Amino acid sequence: MNQQTNSFVLILEVLYGHLTDLLRFFWIRRVRFLTLGIFLGIFLSFFFLGGAYVVWSGEEARVHKSLEKYRSEVSNFYDSFQPKSVKILDRSGKVMGEFYRRNFRPIRTDNLAKHNVIVWAVLSSEDREFFAHSGLNYTAIGRAVVTNLIQFRLSQGGSTISQQLAKLTLNLGKRNLFNKLTELYCTFYIESQYSKEEILAMYLNQIFLGEGNTGVEEAARYYFRKPASELSPEEAALLVGIIPAPSVYNPVRNLGISLSRQKRVLYDMARNPELHPSQKEIPHKFSDSIELNLKKFRTIYKVKESKDEEGNPKYSSEIGKYGADKDFRVNLAPDFNSEIRRFILERFSNEDLEERGLLVYTTLDLEKQRLAEEALRVGVDSVRADLTKQEAEYQNKGKADLAEVTRAILPQLSGSMISLDPETGDIEAMVGGYKISNVFRFNRAEDARRQPGSTIKALVYALAFEKRIVNPSSKIKDEKLDISGYSPKNWYKGYKGDITVRQALAQSVNTVSVKLLHEIGISFFIQKLSAILSIPEEEAEIRFQRNLSLALGSGELSPMELSVIYATLMNGGRRVTPRKIIKVTDLDGNEFYSTVANEAAEQILDPVACAMAINTLQSVLTEEGTMTLKKKEGEPFLYAGKTGTVQSPKLKASRWKGLKGVRDVWFAGLTPRNVTVVWVGHDEGAPFPGSGSGVSGGIWYRYTQNVKSKLGMGNQLISNFVGDFVKVDVCADDGTIIETTPDYVCKVPLYAQYYYIGDLPPKRAGFVKQEPPIQNTMPKPELIDDDSEISTYDAQGSRIQPTAVDSVELEPPLIENRRARYNEENP
Repeated sequence: MNQQTNSFVLILEVLYGHLTDLLRFFWIRRVRFLTLGIFLGIFLSFFFLGGAYVVWSGEEARVHKSLEKYRSEVSNFYDSFQPKSVKILDRSGKVMGEFYRRNFRPIRTDNLAKHNVIVWAVLSSEDREFFAHSGLNYTAIGRAVVTNLIQFRLSQGGSTISQQLAKLTLNLGKRNLFNKLTELYCTFYIESQYSKEEILAMYLNQIFLGEGNTGVEEAARYYFRKPASELSPEEAALLVGIIPAPSVYNPVRNLGISLSRQKRVLYDMARNPELHPSQKEIPHKFSDSIELNLKKFRTIYKVKESKDEEGNPKYSSEIGKYGADKDFRVNLAPDFNSEIRRFILERFSNEDLEERGLLVYTTLDLEKQRLAEEALRVGVDSVRADLTKQEAEYQNKGKADLAEVTRAILPQLSGSMISLDPETGDIEAMVGGYKISNVFRFNRAEDARRQPGSTIKALVYALAFEKRIVNPSSKIKDEKLDISGYSPKNWYKGYKGDITVRQALAQSVNTVSVKLLHEIGISFFIQKLSAILSIPEEEAEIRFQRNLSLALGSGELSPMELSVIYATLMNGGRRVTPRKIIKVTDLDGNEFYSTVANEAAEQILDPVACAMAINTLQSVLTEEGTMTLKKKEGEPFLYAGKTGTVQSPKLKASRWKGLKGVRDVWFAGLTPRNVTVVWVGHDEGAPFPGSGSGVSGGIWYRYTQNVKSKLGMGNQLISNFVGDFVKVDVCADDGTIIETTPDYVCKVPLYAQYYYIGDLPPKRAGFVKQEPPIQNTMPKPELIDDDSEISTYDAQGSRIQPTAVDSVELEPPLIENRRARYNEENP
């Protein structure tokens, strides 16, 4: 012990000696080091200040132009300068949208007095000495430095309003010393050229406040649906609380944090009543009433607090609920117009938008848009009515928990719809959500990815046809499968045995779809899928897990992406690029932007296989399919489509108190020169009663029939193409070539069906019929759990995942006769 102590003392003595020597070294040469330090400091100061001045010199002209424009907005000159609007036209030239870069006049120096509350809030929170300093607040900078040193992090800034305006105007991007010094030069320039009132008004008009809102006037109308001059102290405090970090503090994205910031700003206002331009207007006992006023604020905007699954606070409110209303003077196609507006604002300068006036010619058909909105509304309302009835039944049976869950599901039930021309890619109708009147919403048509269920089977079958694995008349067995531990089930109980491929798709047989994907190869399937969706194969590999459940729709797609898959089939296998804008011109007709419909479309799938797939998809709507339509005698049947129903997974059952139902219902419908995809579901995957045929299919059929009666419909489902095919009349009963004999009369004849040359259906002569025609097993409103028309593999792992390799590495071929050729009988 003594020896260890002695060693430790010796080490300390050595370290002390070295430290003493080092200090002595610096002390003897202190003058030299001090001189060197001063010289280095001066050099670095000149270097950074000089470099920043060079940057500022290059930006000064641009900044001057921007600031002069801001000044014109805050002066009375703006009254004589009326910015021109951007008009959005449908394909026939009707105005269906109109917006300005700003739909209202900005805050001006002559009306600052009307905005006393927001001015009070801004000064209290952002710059208390604004009218006293000359651009820099050295006290605030010192206070921020001390606070940051104490907390060991950058928790407080010292920027003045003038500095923030300089930063907004320069917009140099990355934060570094050069940019900070450049902003310093800009700050002094602003202070030397403009009055305090002008600086304050310009700042209030240019500050970013989240959700695409620039300026307090725009933000006030977005979040509270009122002008900035009418804001209460609580509303003004919430807006000002957003300023330091708009993407984090705004109430739409993080309401809990936003409310916390709101309270902090209110107390800042209470501590600085002298900053109110008219102190007589401050409410009596303002500081003592903050908590009470916050409660009133929460009541007005229906702020509710709950807990999520992990026990964390979860907030909801009506703040910003109807915010996007401010963007348009005319808005007859909300989701579509919002996409157009976003594109125009990103592509064109403010000068183009305000001085030229633009006309945007689009692909949308306004009449079809109205019919789509109506069809979706009626369809979703019917599901809501079923839920309301279900809630009442649970309530009557004393099942209060299930009634409460059902009631909670109702407001969030929604849907989307996309309708396009497969030959041009032109979007003719797009509805991104159920509440048509509420334009502040998530565009589910383009941005929501969900499992498409059985609708993906159309692509599986098309690829099987292309690789000549089967044709629509091929016999294939619906049977129990076990592929490396993966055993898919059907949506009905049991198995049908030998059926034709056409019947398998008509009845949405899961086992057959899995067999076909097994033979096609998962790599080939993903490769084709990525080409159709125009995404890199690397992204496709990440998005779509390499397992056989892909055949049943386990990979997630948006309604837009699913429509592109079906449009590719309708376009003879050529790539389809959705198009919204035809051209953009000014009021004099000068063209600034234009597009070409489906330019240089790449051939991705074989056109014959696509035609065969469409023929087979017609069977879904006839021949005892999952959505049988009545066929009018003597009229050509020009409809095809596929249903998709995704069951609510068992892993989520506890969240919904064991409530059973479906999670997503789809329908992809085809008519001459049109593909329409309908999705109905709950954003959080809550279960509800319905099916792809009964809900989404019904919406599609209503839309299609209304379009047909009011606008007409073409007379050719499959467009003409050149390929290695023949057209054959087939009996759907058993897949044979139609040959009426005294012994047998075909019940479901199909005419002019596409087949590859050399791969024809068999003749009836000598054909032994082994099975009676399949019975109608239409999906019931309430599907049996685990037997639904969906993937039985749950992406969260509720079932064993199939081996993630291609068919050649799995089992021997599941389809022995890979080509249904009858060369001897069909020379």
